[in-house]
Amino acid sequence: MEIEGFGTLVDTNALKWIETPGGNSLKILRVSEESGSWSALFRAAKGTTNPPHIHLGPADFYVLSGVMEYRGGVSRAGDWIYEPNGAEHEATHHPEETIYLANVHGAIAFYGDLPAGSPAGSQRPILALSDWRGMKALQAMQQS
Repeated sequence: MEIEGFGTLVDTNALKWIETPGGNSLKILRVSEESGSWSALFRAAKGTTNPPHIHLGPADFYVLSGVMEYRGGVSRAGDWIYEPNGAEHEATHHPEETIYLANVHGAIAFYGDLPAGSPAGSQRPILALSDWRGMKALQAMQQS
């Protein structure tokens, strides 16, 4: 809900989780068309591994519960993570159910595998892009 002179207040308990492929679900908190940024609560099921990706803008994450294993190390409940524009991950693994807040300031591009026989140094293809437009569409689904 928009509050005049204040901004936005979101009752996260009233939002339904949006299930996505691969064991993740999310609650969209805010999407900014002006800046391309978005905020969401994520819930990763135990054993979930998020695919390789690159951040096309900075992002920060706050782990509310569970564990995240990623290129930068291991993060647990109470940890805050900042990732600069261009941060790449081979995979992010959740050995237990994990809930975290994500503030993303740009798109996230998810990589596919290189075709067999690709020359060394070839750039992997981008299979999917998670950006404000996609989050806006998910937010509309969440509110219906």
